[in-house]
Amino acid sequence: MNIIDLTNVIETDMTVYPSDPEVKVEEVLIHSKDHCHVDKLTMGTHTGTHIDVPFHFNNNGKTITDYGVESFIGRGALIDVSYKKNNEVIFIDDLEPFGEAILKSDFAVIKTGYDEYFNSEKYISHPYLSKEAAVYLKSMGIKLVGIDTFSLDSTYNNDNFDAHDIFLSNDILIVENLANLDKLDINKNYIFHFVPLKIKNGDGSPVRAYAAEV
Repeated sequence: MNIIDLTNVIETDMTVYPSDPEVKVEEVLIHSKDHCHVDKLTMGTHTGTHIDVPFHFNNNGKTITDYGVESFIGRGALIDVSYKKNNEVIFIDDLEPFGEAILKSDFAVIKTGYDEYFNSEKYISHPYLSKEAAVYLKSMGIKLVGIDTFSLDSTYNNDNFDAHDIFLSNDILIVENLANLDKLDINKNYIFHFVPLKIKNGDGSPVRAYAAEV
């Protein structure tokens, strides 16, 4: 089976969404004096490649532990909008060429190519979904939307969260900061795995994301 890792590495001082906790990976036990090695992780629930669940935006929304593991695994349609530039909007017209694949899929996975700029200043200026594009994906019966950027909404002007509001209020999960989508073949079929840590009452979690060719 061909497996493609879609996950960014978690490391000290990696890039995080503005206002999110900084990331620290610190040694607590070391081989030379403790016979084993143990690290302490300090990070937010939306560190690196991660999943958002409804509680992230809705006080009464579902949390991580309200979902079975099967909710995070599904057939995905790869949507290539890598021609989009800094802060450009992804419109319905950009999604419609992939409509047939979306209808056959559980997940919509959007490739902008901006994972190339992860851990750089340019990463904040990524393309993002219009409100109408988010409504379009919802209407297609998608259960999860993933993207290789900080957010489905603009991060540069982060005063509008239309895509998050539309998806999370309709029990559609979100995965952000994906990597290596350029390694996927748009003409092939993949099962995507975005399984989170089982955090009690969690609003989100880092995931080890990957695609399995079928």
